[in-house]
Amino acid sequence: MKALVKKLIPYQIAVRFKEVKQSLESLFYIGNRYECPFCGNTFRKFLPGGENLSFFKDRVIIGGGRRTNMLCPQCHSTDRDRLIYCYLTSNQLLSKQNYTLLHIAPEFPLKKYFKNFTNIAYYCGDKFESGYDGFYYDNETMSLDLTYLSFSDSSFDIIICNHVLEHISDESKALNEIYRVLKPDGWAILQVPIASGLMQTIEQPTDSSKKREIIYGQHDHVRLYGLDYSSRLKAHGFKVVEWNSEKQYNPMQIKRFALNSAEKVYIVSKITPN
Repeated sequence: MKALVKKLIPYQIAVRFKEVKQSLESLFYIGNRYECPFCGNTFRKFLPGGENLSFFKDRVIIGGGRRTNMLCPQCHSTDRDRLIYCYLTSNQLLSKQNYTLLHIAPEFPLKKYFKNFTNIAYYCGDKFESGYDGFYYDNETMSLDLTYLSFSDSSFDIIICNHVLEHISDESKALNEIYRVLKPDGWAILQVPIASGLMQTIEQPTDSSKKREIIYGQHDHVRLYGLDYSSRLKAHGFKVVEWNSEKQYNPMQIKRFALNSAEKVYIVSKITPN
């Protein structure tokens, strides 16, 4: 049904309809307790979201599971989107020069933000797995396999890959491809959900979606990342910098933007031979 609607209704009209619908629904949440840094609107609360499974609570998954104030009622940015936005804006990273940026599995609020920059040549892509059809992506979102990117070496200054790697069976190929297409002086943001009490990442290959849900918390996840995530990135030739919101925002600001102060932003760059 979604595929049929997509064929009949132009994407931009559908997006505009969705924005109007969200604007009307957001009127029920008018207030001043929370503020969305993307759209600048304030609300008495944000919308809840995320999988409401005991697995995420038991494992204390950072960046996953049910969150009370996850979604902005107006622009539908998530806490994950807002965290990346706050990192980028607090460091003014996108206004310093011309950039070529690759956005993998592009989130709409971040995509809209990136496309506002005249100095950014923006590319985005996804593998179009089941569940992401309908109007989730527009026609400029290319078909993309992160384990076999169709770009030449050193193509991008910036790569944004937000909660994608936990879905990819061959993590090594994906990280090698990110390294390959990243420019020597470029950088990437590589976010994943992390089990805060798990020292080492769990990988138990299985074709059963039910087993994956039991082991990893979601049927479409193929590993459960632990505290060794940074080491796994370094093993693929990356220099890793970890940033969290507490470095530049006070507790009141973090609460107002509904950020997860426990979630770090992982920024990687190439370690190139001298």
